Amino acid sequence: MARLGSATSLFLALTLALLQSGTASAQGQAVAPIKVNLPSSPNFDIATAPIQYPSGEMSVYGLRRNMSKYMDKDVRVKAYLLEIYECPAEIRKCNDDAAAKAKKEAKKAKKSAKADAPPPTMPADKGACRPCDQPHFFVADTPTTKKERALLVADYPVKDWKTGKPKPLVAKAGDQYVVTGTFAINSMTGFAASNGLMIHKKFEDAQGKVIAEGNAILPPEAQTIQLEGKPPEAVGSAAAPAKK
Repeated sequence: MARLGSATSLFLALTLALLQSGTASAQGQAVAPIKVNLPSSPNFDIATAPIQYPSGEMSVYGLRRNMSKYMDKDVRVKAYLLEIYECPAEIRKCNDDAAAKAKKEAKKAKKSAKADAPPPTMPADKGACRPCDQPHFFVADTPTTKKERALLVADYPVKDWKTGKPKPLVAKAGDQYVVTGTFAINSMTGFAASNGLMIHKKFEDAQGKVIAEGNAILPPEAQTIQLEGKPPEAVGSAAAPAKK
């Protein structure tokens, strides 16, 4: 009996060991790690630049973070150019054609009118074209920022202050620039942004070369840059007489 009991115990012990080994193996397969790639939660307020650069310019992020401090004040912002607005070709052509037609009709009416008669009133053109937007461009803290998150810069000048001739803004998208102007919610030409926009006063490249200065709309007395802690700087039409 004792011998049988010993054999039985040995058999039971071996069986139990095999069962435990199988269970461990099965458990090991059941809890094998599963790698799941899930997209991170979007965060639209991530800082992509310092609040202020060591050279003193604000970032777009820093400007918006401190809106109450800088609102309606002149500031310098370092950012990447995303896009310069260009009036769509079809709208520009429509306006050019309409202007040429109106000029021709006015000249014809003036020629046929009597010298003592008042000039005829030109009827409104029912098919008038949509006007081009005022000059503006977009900058951001990264060259890949979406335009709806960018900072709009309004009303840069489109003429040379010395000669009065047209002067288009030439700048490369993706490059970093410094914009100086007034941080505001609205511009005089109808642009508006709840998170702020810039009313243009000066546009420089990374090396400090001035690409454009002044404002296309503001009167001369309002074309002076007034940065905190620095003397006033006349630009655009305010500085044009002194440059002649």
